[in-house]
Amino acid sequence: MSEKEAIDCEEGSSSSDRTKKEQALLCSAKLHIEEIRTQKFSIGKNQSFPLTQDLHFAVTNLSKQLYQKDSNFLMELILNADENEYKEGVEPTLEFVMTQKDITGTGAPATLLVFNNEVGFSRVNMESICSIGHSTKKDKRQQMLIGEKGSGFKSVFLVSSQPHIISNGYCVRFLEEPDQDCGTGYIVPHWVSGEPSLSSILDVYGLCNVLPTTTIVLPLKPEKVEAVRVQLSQLRPEILLFLSKLKQVHVRGCDPEAADDVSRFCKTSGTEQMESYKATSRVVQLSVKQRKGDSEELCKYYLWEEAFPVKPANRVGIRMNVQKWVITLAFPSRERMGKATSSVGIFACLPTEIVTNFPFLIQADFILNASRDCILLDNLWNLGILECIPSLFVDAFQSHSLHSSVDEPFEYLPAQASPIPEFNKVRESIRTRLQSLVIVPCQILKGTLSFMLPQDAVRVLPKFRDLVIGIRAKGNVLSGSSSSLLRRVLHPTLDLEKYNAVLKFLDVKCADDHWYTKCVQGLCNPTEDEMVIADSIISLLECIKFLMSSSLDDPLVRDFIKSIGKSRFLKTLNGYKTPEECVLFDPAWESILNRTDTPTIDVNFYGTEIFQYKNQLRDIGVKVDPLSVCSLLSRILTKLANQPHSCYTPDTTFITRIYSFLNKFDWRPEAPDESQFQVWIPDPPPGGWIMPQQCVLHVNHVRKYLFSSFFWLDELYAEELLPLFSSAFGVAENPSIHHYLKLWETWASSENLQVTLVECCSFWEYVIDNWNPKVEETLRQNLTKLPATKSTAEEIYLINRTEVFLADDLQLKKTFLSYDEAPLFVWFPTSNCLSSVPPRRLYDIYESLGVRKVSESFVCKPHSILLLEDLDKIDAQDGLIGRGLIKLILGFLAGPEVNMPLKERHNAACSVIKLSVYKLERPNQVIYRLMPSASTTVDVKKVKLVTWKKISHRLLIDNSGYRNGKSDPEFVTAFADELAQGLLVQARHYAAALSKLIQWGFLFDFNEKEVDFLLMRENLELPMEDKEFLNAAFLSSTELVCGKRSSMETEESGPSTAMPSCKKPRQ
Repeated sequence: MSEKEAIDCEEGSSSSDRTKKEQALLCSAKLHIEEIRTQKFSIGKNQSFPLTQDLHFAVTNLSKQLYQKDSNFLMELILNADENEYKEGVEPTLEFVMTQKDITGTGAPATLLVFNNEVGFSRVNMESICSIGHSTKKDKRQQMLIGEKGSGFKSVFLVSSQPHIISNGYCVRFLEEPDQDCGTGYIVPHWVSGEPSLSSILDVYGLCNVLPTTTIVLPLKPEKVEAVRVQLSQLRPEILLFLSKLKQVHVRGCDPEAADDVSRFCKTSGTEQMESYKATSRVVQLSVKQRKGDSEELCKYYLWEEAFPVKPANRVGIRMNVQKWVITLAFPSRERMGKATSSVGIFACLPTEIVTNFPFLIQADFILNASRDCILLDNLWNLGILECIPSLFVDAFQSHSLHSSVDEPFEYLPAQASPIPEFNKVRESIRTRLQSLVIVPCQILKGTLSFMLPQDAVRVLPKFRDLVIGIRAKGNVLSGSSSSLLRRVLHPTLDLEKYNAVLKFLDVKCADDHWYTKCVQGLCNPTEDEMVIADSIISLLECIKFLMSSSLDDPLVRDFIKSIGKSRFLKTLNGYKTPEECVLFDPAWESILNRTDTPTIDVNFYGTEIFQYKNQLRDIGVKVDPLSVCSLLSRILTKLANQPHSCYTPDTTFITRIYSFLNKFDWRPEAPDESQFQVWIPDPPPGGWIMPQQCVLHVNHVRKYLFSSFFWLDELYAEELLPLFSSAFGVAENPSIHHYLKLWETWASSENLQVTLVECCSFWEYVIDNWNPKVEETLRQNLTKLPATKSTAEEIYLINRTEVFLADDLQLKKTFLSYDEAPLFVWFPTSNCLSSVPPRRLYDIYESLGVRKVSESFVCKPHSILLLEDLDKIDAQDGLIGRGLIKLILGFLAGPEVNMPLKERHNAACSVIKLSVYKLERPNQVIYRLMPSASTTVDVKKVKLVTWKKISHRLLIDNSGYRNGKSDPEFVTAFADELAQGLLVQARHYAAALSKLIQWGFLFDFNEKEVDFLLMRENLELPMEDKEFLNAAFLSSTELVCGKRSSMETEESGPSTAMPSCKKPRQ
């Protein structure tokens, strides 16, 4: 600096309000800035700028580190303040003041001022700011100074393009834009001689006339104003927790509308205590005041700190020479304050954005990313730190620092899983270590505190504690077994719902049924049944009464009640029983049941007070309601029925009383199963137990002799008890179809396979009287044999259902009556005076059971061989097969029942028209065959009066039948049947109706007038197509033309077959 400039500096500094010291500082600072500009940046010299390498470093470093997050600049300013030097006796304080005033004259819409009461900037500090990567905190890792980027202050350029520094005489600003003289920005200092003025800064500060030593003025970029305001509002008191020097942080506004917006964070540290050769602890209290007039919110943190040697494998980068990790855990003494960093769990002096879900904070020298908001989880250095945390936590947990109460240490267990796998490993390691330590406090009675392994402790119902205390208060001595169990009961301050996750984390289990059962037995001192005192049971019931009124849905309560129900501790008139075996006998039942009939609770032992606990006794399984007593009595009956009869003979009056009680309260089995209940039959003595299927309530006196092997309960018990046997035991009111089938099977298995007429009639009378689909299906499935008779004998045989036939055709039946080796036809009653079984009704039943009809089952086979000389062709006179017969046939086939298609019925008519009729001089013998079974064949010879040879178009008529003509009913029927069955081969069930119609036509010589009447009588009418066919087939009454018949054939065979009208004796 020239002499003139020095004089100007001195003159400019000679103000009345400045001391000589201030003037000297100002002058020295200004000279230093000029020195930096001239020597470092060659400003004012006529020579090239020598900082090419620095500039390159600045560009790359700033681009990577500065423009990450707006909030970085606040964290950097806080860190700088914590690492600054302070005079002794000064409480390090950092203040942020926001104003809308543009005190720098740069046109900024708002200004942030940062005040710090440090010792102030030194020459070294200023030279560091004017450099890149030359932090004053370099190589001070062991002193826990965390600056390592060399550009902390440069982060203010994120929000301000012209930051100002006023400290120890320095009054400079830095520009984001490159300097015109040297071509670089950020690090070139510019002396400020105008705005901001001291008065404008004091006006903003407003607290007193003396400013803190260092003031940083940040005229904010327009687009950053709101972001800065939000970031200031999000500052939390926990930023002070792990800082070494800074004690207070203030955030406020100076504008009228923001005058009440004040946040004041303070930290107070207690005396550090040595816990061991490697651990120290202290208490830090944080306070926060959010608005003027508000009271302070306080929270204490217990800090536990240990040093761990750095493993060689974990050393990296600039930490290569660091010898130890200093790790601190902070445990909030209560819920973290509202302005706390609510989810953050990892600190590197200042909070990161890592969320662990742990209820404690971790502070260590973690290596962070460029934004300082996250630790590097794949970094060996950081992984080494995480491996030390489980040991550190267990040491802190076992220390006395956290034990202000029994349960407080457990509030800090990491019960909730972390979203970050690396921290879940830390959590699991903590769990494993704790589960091997005797750390869980247990206590149920005062003065019995002990500690257990987590897996040995048990949780119990809160009311169970009351029960134990109540029993102990009554002077009862706890047994040795119960005392050992009770010593494991978790301390009541821990056995709470809010600790469910913590206890699950430690694997502390809830007491199970077995545990409760043993405890209850111990509480009642059941070493000998006689020693169970009544007061203990009343105390137990009183506890259950309270439990069930408040915690009915609690699964632990239900398990507890269940366990009590299985303990044998209730005194009854029959000895000690479990609650599930006992009855609280209602005096109102004495008119039906004796007290000694059931395991009745001994009221004389417990006193009538026991009736006040009816609901509680029900809860533990005692039978107090009539239906539950019924259930117990039914089990007693089952037990008696299953006992060997030689060992015990039941008392009939006792069983009758039980039946009366069950009937009185309309008892039904919960899961009906008739096979498990038997009926006591007292007569004949000594009595016995019988299955319900062998009993009936009533029997018809007419059929009573049929069921001599059954027991009739109306003769053994009073009428009022009979409904019980029916509804609860399944005893039939009267003999059922199954009873009758049982009888039928007995008869069918007899040696002669016979039944009497009375037996058979009785069976079928019952079937007909009770016929329904169910009975039908039952018979179809079970009735394998049916009654059948021979031709002349009166005996009734029971024959396999598949080997007998329904005689639906009496002519056929007559034909087969000559076979007398075995019955072929099912039985029908022959006299109404001997039986009330209607034959027609019985016929329908047989048919529904699938009995074969004889008409559909026989087979006709030729027996004699007819020679040509046996055939005598009939001359064509009055036509046997003429127009009337064909008209009758066509009318029936076209009717609504058969409804044969036109072409088919014309073909059928032609097959009859084409017939040549021959009379036989020698009888045509055939064999009628039935096959009752695969191994049995019944053949009967018979003369066949009419035979239709379809292949040769011949109709063979027995000579005697032909001579007799219509005066012979047998011949007429044979003629009609043969034609009807031949025409309706595919519809045999219509053949009988057509046969009857033909028989009527035969009687009237098939005269067309009578044929028309017969058709009209049957509501049949010839369609027009059939009339045309008939007219074409019969050109005149004596001429027949149809199909392929030629004139030669007509001549040969004649126009029709003559119909005899006189009766001659049949040969």
